[in-house]
Amino acid sequence: MFAAVSGNPSALSLTAMTAPWVFRYARYAQGGWLGPLLTGICGLNAWMLWQVLRGPALPCAEGLARSVVWLRRLLYAGVAGDLVVWELVEELSDAVEDVGSLLLWAVTVVLLTRVVGGVSARFRVVALAFGLTGVLAPALLFLLGDPDLSTISLLGLASCGWTVMILIGQRRDGRWSNATIDVGRIALVVLLASPASNLALQSESLLFNGLGVVMGTLGMLTTVWLARTAHELAGPGGMPAAETAAPPAAGRGRLRFAAIALVLPLVAVGTEEGAHLSFTGADEDCFEQVGSYADTRPRDRRQAFLCLARSGTPAGTPMFPEDLPDQRILAHGRELCTLPGAEERQALLRRMGGAADAAELGDALEFLCPGVIARQRAEEAREHARREREREREWAAWKAETNARCTDPWPRLRAERQGTAAYLLFEGGGYAVFDDRDHTEGAGGDIFKAIDDGFIDAGGSSAAITTDGENAPMCLTVKAFGAAPPLRLNGWDRVVEVGLVSRTGRLVVPPYPEGGDSGAIRPLPSLAVDGPGRYRMRVYARSFEWDEDDPDAPVEEHLIIVYPGRSTKKIVHRP
Repeated sequence: MFAAVSGNPSALSLTAMTAPWVFRYARYAQGGWLGPLLTGICGLNAWMLWQVLRGPALPCAEGLARSVVWLRRLLYAGVAGDLVVWELVEELSDAVEDVGSLLLWAVTVVLLTRVVGGVSARFRVVALAFGLTGVLAPALLFLLGDPDLSTISLLGLASCGWTVMILIGQRRDGRWSNATIDVGRIALVVLLASPASNLALQSESLLFNGLGVVMGTLGMLTTVWLARTAHELAGPGGMPAAETAAPPAAGRGRLRFAAIALVLPLVAVGTEEGAHLSFTGADEDCFEQVGSYADTRPRDRRQAFLCLARSGTPAGTPMFPEDLPDQRILAHGRELCTLPGAEERQALLRRMGGAADAAELGDALEFLCPGVIARQRAEEAREHARREREREREWAAWKAETNARCTDPWPRLRAERQGTAAYLLFEGGGYAVFDDRDHTEGAGGDIFKAIDDGFIDAGGSSAAITTDGENAPMCLTVKAFGAAPPLRLNGWDRVVEVGLVSRTGRLVVPPYPEGGDSGAIRPLPSLAVDGPGRYRMRVYARSFEWDEDDPDAPVEEHLIIVYPGRSTKKIVHRP
């Protein structure tokens, strides 16, 4: 709970996050600074742990008010949660940990504001407004959507304002020692002077310099202050309200301290040009841990964006320059989110010195502006569908035009089955006629033997035929008869007849496949008119001169005649 509100990690988180990095880089440290630093940190941790565990003061003789008793219980519960309990609960359920710590801290804020004595009713109202705003408003923003970092920082100042007023009240109350109040002051100054301490804990470069470890350790002073506040609640009651009407001069000093503490972050940060920005770098395995936007918690989405923005792209370069700090990359990401289209974002990314394709950039920006990226992807999907439809229309028009250039060379001789189509040839040319359902092993037509023969090779249920052309369409007509038709050699350059067998009742010319490189671009019928059995196949071929006036016209034509016949002899009618 206290870690969530103050922005500092719990004791267990601090140990788990800093110790491995410190000892990992200990052997590389120069100048011998790491040993004294670790010694000092261990001593400070031991002192803070003793302050928490040394036990509460004895209650006064007349007993304690119920509000004081419950406040002590809540404070001790919060300290225990900060040290151990919330870490264990978070392993079971992040939601339970968030809701539990939020409720506990909200009730603690109310009771501590009420119990502190020596202040006016108006003082309490203002303090309570600061405290509840700092606690409840960020939680509401996270529920409504991923809040802006500047908004969270502003609401954090409300929590700091409440802390300042509680410290003033403790000073006037009289139950709390100067040591407790001084610890609270130091904790507040550490928090305000180091708003990016959490990011420092994740940076190897800062850990190597020791800053992240020191700031993370000092951040635990908030827990020490709350523990000492609970210890000393059992002391004598606060000063009477009448004494608060004219605060002593020391009170004015406390007010000056509060004003300085609230202004300190503005002095430290300054303008954007002189910003003190932090680096996280990219964890070695953070890319594998990034899930989808829907599966990522709102509080983790900025970190997921930074991981993707700092990870290398498939081109081997990071999306943004490596020397850019996280806050600048986040600012660039938000600026990219304001642009209307992917091309504009790509152009701006190049001006920023980055490089990534549209898909990679969209995957990262989705964690900052999911609505913008969803609209972009919907538009890309519509554009892709439009281009696909356009390609299909162009392909259909081209097929129709190419098929229209091919006509039946024997139009008056009708067959039982026939068809004419443009046939697209692949690299090297050639095609086959075969039983497409016959998967028995054995000899078949071989295109290399057909090349050696100069035209055709047949065997079993397939035949391979060579062509003069390649990588272009030719015209192909197929006709299947119940008996041998007339020979008709006039006008043809080559005519060869071979024997084939159809074991399944199929003999086909392959169609042009989707994504393939050869085949008939119009369906042609099976030529085995008598079903399974033996057939004779006569192949006619001729070439034409290339027409300069019609360069797309086919320059080769084949005619395939199939009819039942038992002979397997090859007959060359015209070589």
